[in-house]
Parts: sequence; structure tokens; C-alpha cells
Amino acid sequence: MSELDVPEQSQARVHFERARRAAEAGDFDRAIDAYLEGLRLAPDDTSEGHIELRVLALQRLGRGRAKPTADEVTQRLSADGSPLDRMLGAEYLLAKDPEHLAYGEAVLKAAVAGGYNEAAKWMADLMFLANNNAKKPSVNLYVLLKDSYAAVGLLDRAAAACQRAIGVRPQDKTLLKDFKRLRAKLASAAGRKARRETPPQPTGAEADDPAVPDNTADGKKPEAEAANMTDARSLAEAGVFFAKARTAAESKQYDFAIDMYLSGLTRVPDALEEGHLPLCELGLQRRGKGGKKPSMMDRVRRMRGKTPLEQMLNAEYLFVKDPDNLAYAEAMLKAAVEGGFKKTAHWVANLIFQTNNALEKPSYRTYLLLKDSYTALGQYDKALAACQRASHMKPESKDLADQCKNLSAEMTMSKGRYDGQGDFRQSIRDQETQAKLYAQDRVIKTQDYRVSAVDDARKAYAREPEQPKNVFNLAETLADLETDEAENEAIRLLEDAYVSRHDFGFKDRAGLLMIRHLKRKLRQVRRDLDTHPQNAEAKTQEAELMARLNGTELEHYRLCVAHYPTDLAHKYEYALRLMGSKQYNEAIPLFQEAQRDPRHKISSMSQIGYCFFMKGWYADAIDVFTQAIEAHEIKDDALAKELRYNLARAYEEQGGNDKALEIYRRIAQLDFGYKDVSTRVDRLRAASDSSGPRAATSQ
Repeated sequence: MSELDVPEQSQARVHFERARRAAEAGDFDRAIDAYLEGLRLAPDDTSEGHIELRVLALQRLGRGRAKPTADEVTQRLSADGSPLDRMLGAEYLLAKDPEHLAYGEAVLKAAVAGGYNEAAKWMADLMFLANNNAKKPSVNLYVLLKDSYAAVGLLDRAAAACQRAIGVRPQDKTLLKDFKRLRAKLASAAGRKARRETPPQPTGAEADDPAVPDNTADGKKPEAEAANMTDARSLAEAGVFFAKARTAAESKQYDFAIDMYLSGLTRVPDALEEGHLPLCELGLQRRGKGGKKPSMMDRVRRMRGKTPLEQMLNAEYLFVKDPDNLAYAEAMLKAAVEGGFKKTAHWVANLIFQTNNALEKPSYRTYLLLKDSYTALGQYDKALAACQRASHMKPESKDLADQCKNLSAEMTMSKGRYDGQGDFRQSIRDQETQAKLYAQDRVIKTQDYRVSAVDDARKAYAREPEQPKNVFNLAETLADLETDEAENEAIRLLEDAYVSRHDFGFKDRAGLLMIRHLKRKLRQVRRDLDTHPQNAEAKTQEAELMARLNGTELEHYRLCVAHYPTDLAHKYEYALRLMGSKQYNEAIPLFQEAQRDPRHKISSMSQIGYCFFMKGWYADAIDVFTQAIEAHEIKDDALAKELRYNLARAYEEQGGNDKALEIYRRIAQLDFGYKDVSTRVDRLRAASDSSGPRAATSQ
């Protein structure tokens, strides 16, 4: 396929960004629609489109969301339409049911038919790994993979798929014939490559003529040709390790598979599709099977390295064994940027950006790292987006505001071709288009663009008001104006759609917008209080807004739990609000259910212990805090300190001062300034001294 036009790329990124924002808000179905709209414009965008959609699908699956209906399956798997229509229809179904291989097969067939080679390669690799790991691998799927790999020019993988099929059906003469044919093609291709890489030998006058350039047959210098031969050898060596890794993964030898992937990546560090992506998928599978996180010794040994490559692969080892730990991904990104492994760095940066955006409390420091990393990679639009996210968290920072301006200028130079590499007059003619594309790429958009986006959304809604995406898009663009009038209109629009269509998705989004509206109002009041701390009216407003926000969140998540009874994330969020309103008896069973979600297991246990503590059930609180400490493998992070502190508080309330003192002492040795630990140590030591033998003798 030919490269995408810049306008289409930018428009696709707008949809991908909208998808990320919908995912952050928990609206997975709207995010799926937005990703597919972006992929319609950029069908071969694997990193920002297909892969991010796959990650979203797995998150949605973890929250117990509904699979596609029978009507959706019939409609989306229709043989009518273009290959692109068929690919996106099947990918919609796969996003809603990511474990159903038949949908993946349909995506692959359509991608091959449409010539979307990158999408086809990515899906084929995903299907290959899934079929290898199946209890009864499908011969028909291996045959499909063989044909698909051959169609996109990956003869080595086509042969591997064929060999797998023969392993399941060894007497199949057609498969044996296909395998011989593929091996012959591979040998022929290797021979042609070897002949191309052998420089011609000068003869006769040319041998002694200094004017004859010392070039190879294809015009490359010997040193460049030698580098190419080295690259070919490295790829061949790495391929052996990657093959061993895939074999080990099939037999559930995950740790050995990790080592093999890393050995291959030592030879080709930027092998994204062959190495990093399947290794990441392997890490998720390993976690799902209960694989252990890296030990303390692993962390000590792996969080360093002599070279950027060694640092990157050490960090990747830790990240694969603990995929939820963003710090390992950040260490991997830093090393990839320093080592110049651009494909890997770009992929990891996108993964971190999406993850940080989805956090309830995103990391300011992570946005700064992303800003610097994207800048080093020349991705000025994404660097600007990260910078703006950081600036939104610290609006008072003049330095960040200046950096945003500089990045904006860099991006304008890059997109507008003002750097001398294009036609300046054409840049002037394209000025309006460039301005619109620039505005679309921004996360924090200009007011002019926001108003324009509302106008466009109103027109789309007027044309097709029955389309849910048009309702959501109009509501989103109205909310982006951040005015009371626009936000209230957006909420009314969604509420009306809920009443008329009986689709809770509209009510869910309306609730999230109301929460966002109240938080914005609360920030305004608090800024006023920062300037005028004695303003009694502002203090009253703050208290009223806090009460409204707490009540709104409580009701919103109650409704979400009622409509999404298997969504553990919603149960966790609802339990937090119940606990905040001191409804401990109602919160405890929800936290107990939320423990089944690996992302909230330890934090749920911590909250259960807190609820028991607040009820005065100190012995039960001690049991739960102790279990959580034993289950939490990172012994020195913020959650670990909080668990130990609360355990000590429970012992203290129960009268076990000696045990409480011992725990407080250990926390102080790690973090002397943690809460009031030092004061409690002094007080308990003083109490112990006053009741000891020496004090008794003196009486």
C-alpha cells in the first residue's frame, strides 16, 4: 500500500486521541468506534491503531463487558463491502470478544485481500501465537497463516506455519508439497541475496585503474555492503532465538521464552514485530497464568546496565514479568532513546502515554519524560501533547508554557514545511489546512478550534441524529468548551438520548460529564481561595461543591454497578465512594469482589482492612493488612508503607504497642518523614520506658 497522505494521518490521529480519551473515561465502546474511524483512514497503522485497540479490548474484557450480539455478528461478518469494510467489521467483533479466534481470522483474510500488509503481519503473528498456545491447534488456521504470510512476502514465517500444520497432520501430501515449495523459494531468495551481496571483481585494465570506483554491483560502498551483510547475519541469528521463544511459549515455559526473546533482541534491538510485541503479549499471558513478579534480587540486578542496549533489555525483562509496573517501561524508554532504537522507543512511549492518561492520578514526571523522549525522536506533535498534559497539571509553570510554545513552533516547521524542504508558496496556500490539522492534534485545543469542532459535530448530528457516535461526539465537543452553558447542553443531550433509546451508555457518559463539570467548578473556587484564603463565600461554595461531587459520584457508580454487574473496576470505584461516605458495611463486600481484578487486588485488601479498622474490628483489620503485605511483592513502595502503617495503627488500637512500635520503627528506617511515624515511635518508646522495670523500681 502507498504511504498515507499527511491530512489523512492527522485526521486518523484525531480519532485515536478521541479513542484514548473515551477509554480514560471508561467508555470502551465509544473508544472502539473511534479507533475504527481512525483505522478507516490509516488501515496499516499498527502501533497507534490496531495494537492500542487490542490493549483496549483486553482491558474491556477484564471489566466483564458484553460480547457482540448475534445481530452485530451477522452484520459485521457480512461478505459485502470492500476489504477495508470487512477488516474493520471483523476487528469490531474481535475488540468486543478478543478471545474469539474466528474474528481474528476474518480480520487477517480481509487485510491480505486489501493489501494492508502491516495489519496482516501483525494479525498473523497474533494468530500464530494464539494457535500455538491452544490445547488443540487448528490445521486450517495454520494453512490460512501459511497463505497469508506468503501473500505479504514473509516466506520464512509461511514455512514455519506450514511445518506446524504438518506436525498436526503429518500424512497430508498437499502440505508436504507446499512445504517443499516454500523451502525452495527461501533457498532461491537466499541465493539471489548472496549474489547481490558479493562485490564484482575487477579484471584487466579495471584491476589496475585507480579511476575505477570501488563499488559493489548495486552501487553501494564495500563498508555499507559489509554492514548489510552483518545485519542479515544478525537477523538470521535472532530468528533462531525468536523461534525457540515461540516454541517455549507454546509449552508454557514462559521464563525460558522470555530469555530467548531477549537473546534475539540482543542481536536486533529494534525488532518490534518479531521481538518486542510478541514478548509483550507473552508477558500478559504469563501474568494471566499467575506468573510471579521479578524478585528483589532481579530488580537490583536488572535496573542497571553498562550500555543503553543492556539497560533497555534489563528493563524489558522486569516489565514483561510485571506488566503493570510503569516504572520498568519508563526505564526501557529512556534506554531505547539513548541507544537510538527508534521503533522500540516510539512503541514504548505510546504505550506509556496511553497508560498514564488512563490513570486516575496521572504522573506529572511521566509526562515530562514523554515530552523529552518524543522530542528526541522528532515526534513534535506527541511531545507537545505530553507537554500540554503536564502543563494542565501545573498551570502556574512558566517554563512548561514556554516549552509548549517552542514545541508548537517545531511542529509547525515540520508540518508546514517552513524548514526549506518544500514549496513555501504551497505552505502559504495550505495555511488554513495546516492550522486545522495542528489544532486537531492538540490535546488542549484552542478556543477557535473548539468552537469549530462544535459546529462540525452539530452538522454531523443534524445529518444522522440516530447514530450514537454523533451524539457522543457532539456532547464531547460541547464539554470541551468548558463553559456552564455548553456542559449543561452536553449533559441534557446525553440524558435525552438515554430516555429515548434506553441505552445506559448515554447515561454513563452524562454522569462522567457531570463529574467533570463539578471538578472544574471546584478547581475554580479553590484557585479563588488560594488568592483570597479568607473569602467566606468561596469557602461555602467549596463545601457545597464537594458535597454535590461526592453525591454525584456515589450515584453514578451505583448505577454503573447496577448496569454492569460483572465490571469489577466499577465495583471498586463505587466501594471507594461508599467508604468515603462512611458506609463501611456496604463497601466491604464490593471491595471483596474487586479483589478478583489483579489491578485492584492489593488496594482492595487495603481498603477492606481500613473499613474493619473504622468499624473497630481491629483483629480483623490486622489479619487483612497482614495478608495484603504478604501478597504485595514490592516491599518499599507507597502502598507497602501505607499497609504497614495501618497495620501498626490497628495493633496500637488493640493494645499491642510493642508490635506497633516495631512496625513504626521499620517504616521510619525506610522513610523517616512518613506521616507521623517519628512522633508515634517517640511516644510509644516513652510509654514503654515509663512502664518498664526501671520506672517500677523508682516508685
